[in-house]
Amino acid sequence: MADAKESKPIQLLNLPVEILEMVMTHLDFKRHKLIREVSEELRQFSTSYIMHRHRSYEVAHRERPAESALNRNIRIMLQILRSTCSYFPEEDTESDFTLCLLNFQDKKFEYFHTADHLSQFVVHFLRRKELPFHQFNSMERLKLRRLHYLMTVLGLVRQFQRVEILNGAIWSFLHMSLMVSLPNTSINLIEEQTNCNVAQSNRRISFVALLAELLFYEKTKTKKAGERFFEGSAYKYVILPNSKAERRAQMLLKFRVDGPESLIICMRNFITGVNDPSTWLDFLPRTDFAFYIEVKSYPDLSIWTVTY
Repeated sequence: MADAKESKPIQLLNLPVEILEMVMTHLDFKRHKLIREVSEELRQFSTSYIMHRHRSYEVAHRERPAESALNRNIRIMLQILRSTCSYFPEEDTESDFTLCLLNFQDKKFEYFHTADHLSQFVVHFLRRKELPFHQFNSMERLKLRRLHYLMTVLGLVRQFQRVEILNGAIWSFLHMSLMVSLPNTSINLIEEQTNCNVAQSNRRISFVALLAELLFYEKTKTKKAGERFFEGSAYKYVILPNSKAERRAQMLLKFRVDGPESLIICMRNFITGVNDPSTWLDFLPRTDFAFYIEVKSYPDLSIWTVTY
């Protein structure tokens, strides 16, 4: 009688999809991370599974007649979250987004019920985008990241109800600039850690997170004033939707651009709605550019700069 062949252990990827999905439902954040590190195939399956759940949640919270205040808030948060993270089209972005979702689910913030959850998620996501590049084309990737940040900031700014461009575009010998006003809104930097490189990274991330949070308050017509702390930096913010007070908050954003003229024209058209939000900007090979945002808030007259 022939010896029975030694049975091989069953591989996870050999299981039916339905069984593998059931396995995924019982994994916490730590185990999800471990299974994603086993192989590229399992990482992709995990990403597809989590993103499918998230998209199903988005569909369940589409705008409907007579929706509750809670469902409205969740819907608005999901919309802002999508618009904040959608301008980073690198191949690893969906994986980064999935890890952020898993992290929040593990902390029992399965989905977003407060503006604080929204800003925390944005910070967690952008932290991953600030990781250093190790590829040979790191300079090209740095320029792409600058562009992704620019599109993200503009994509948030254009959604504020009373956003206004104060100048079409101003050219100087050194750079071009575009001035944008956000009435009834202010963000003041009141304290910051001293390490320059870390401080600039924190400014890039926290500015986007605060814009997303204030946009949520405006869309829900919520008056809000307070402080927010991001890893050693402290900010004071105010948002007063539909305020008609004589001495009201106002934030001026001066976009200074070192780059081709077409860039600032696209920025202006993007804010005004002439360009579609999904339109991508094309540049000639080896085109270099950088941009800075000077943030000036009234009535406190706070001025600080974000470098991208």
